[in-house]
This record gives sequence, C-alpha cells and structure tokens, in this order.
Amino acid sequence: MNAIEISDLRYTYADSTVALKGISLVVKKGARAALLGPNGAGKSTLLMHLNGINLPQQGSVNIFSRMVNKVTAPEIRRQVGLVFQDPDDQVFSTSVWDDVAFGPLNIGLSRHEIERRVTDALKMVGMWELREKVPHHLSFGQKKRVAIAGVLAMDPEVIVLDEPTAYLDPGGQEVLMAILRDFHNRGKTLIVATHDMDMAAEWSDSVIIIKDGATLAHGGTELLGDISLMREANLRLPIVSQVFSHFDRFMGKALPKTVAEAVSVLEGYLK
Repeated sequence: MNAIEISDLRYTYADSTVALKGISLVVKKGARAALLGPNGAGKSTLLMHLNGINLPQQGSVNIFSRMVNKVTAPEIRRQVGLVFQDPDDQVFSTSVWDDVAFGPLNIGLSRHEIERRVTDALKMVGMWELREKVPHHLSFGQKKRVAIAGVLAMDPEVIVLDEPTAYLDPGGQEVLMAILRDFHNRGKTLIVATHDMDMAAEWSDSVIIIKDGATLAHGGTELLGDISLMREANLRLPIVSQVFSHFDRFMGKALPKTVAEAVSVLEGYLK
C-alpha cells in the first residue's frame, strides 16, 4: 500500500510566490523517505500539504488513498503528524505534560487514554522526568523532543519531520535517530526533510529530490551517489561518497554512501 500519492501538486502563496510547480511522488507504507532539495525548493510547503495545513490549489494529495481537502483535513491530521523545524512554533503550553496532552485532549479521548498516550510518548523520547517543566526553560534539543512527543501522542500512521537534526549537538542527533528507529520499528511511515546528506544516506530507504518547486528525482538511495544529479540539485555527495569519488577506479561506478558500504569495499581490497 502507498501511504502518500501526490500528483502534479501546485501551490502559490498570497503574495504571488510560486512555491510548488508540479510535484508528483509516491511514498510507500512503512518507508523511511528523505526529502532533499536546496533552500527555496519548496520542501516545507510540500510538507504542510501532507497533513492539510496547506490544501492543494491544483493537483492532488492522497493519504492512504484518501484525498486531502477541506472536508477530510481534520481526519488527515490524525493520520499525519508534522514536526516543525523550530520547536518554538509547536511547543506552547505551561508544562511539558500539558503540551503533549494538547492534541489527544482536543480529539475527545478519555482521560485514561490521554494519560496512557502522554506517558508513553514522554518515556519514548526521554522526557518523562521533565514532564512538569515549563517548556521555554528547556534546551532546544529538549523542546524538539517535546514536539516529537506531542506528535507521537496522536498516534499517527505517518510522521513528517522538517530538518529534525538542525541545531542539535551530536548527542542530541543520536537521541533523535534512536527515536526515528523506534518509530520505524512500530510500522510508521517516516518522511524527513533534511540538508544532512550523511543522515539521509545512513537512515533512509528512499529519496525524493525537489528543486524550484518540482520533482527532480525520486528513487532509492543510490541517487545520493549520483554526482551529476547532486550537482544539478545544488546538493553535495555524502562525505563517504566524496572520498571515493577521488579514485579513478570508481569513475562511472556506484559510489559507497554509508560507513558500512565503505568498510565493505575497503575490506574487499585489503583481502
């Protein structure tokens, strides 16, 4: 089953800025998809169409075969959770607990179910001990985890994250990646918009590349090692691929993209 199907999606803001010029793509259920593109490509605008914050002006967006429109948007938002790049755009309540409980409370769940969901979500992101803290007293990374917990408490089938590793230190990035692995193990479909090519190479199983509001490429992670495509997209190769691209023997061949792939290649030569 496809989790997301988008066909010829076009969107223009009120100030006449044309953000999307014909996006078409498919994301399979259970995928770990990396959404890549230079600044201004339309990534954030596209993500806001996935849970009905933006509604299609032309073209269509379907979530599990259900078209996103004014009527379906409230239900779609239960299926698709969106984590913004800046947690201050999402975390606003007087305590961590209240913030995570906000969504479940507003869809009419029982008190017992709300407590269960909030407890599970906070424990999953490692914020249980800080549940009574005021969110604006937290670090950036802690706020981001609270924002993720708020989405998790809604128990969506699709989780969309906009630049989740931005401004996080290495330890915070490691915690985030562990959370994403847990999401995936639960059968969730994940879409991550990122400029971190190394994270995309190590984590994703499919890649969507957009530029100037249109789909440039869509496929497996082998796209990340395509030098001409990365140049056209104004993106860089993953660091591992950059190293191997300097060796003549890899000219015209698939470049290793991850540490594991590089180790495998080097072990072959050492033998």
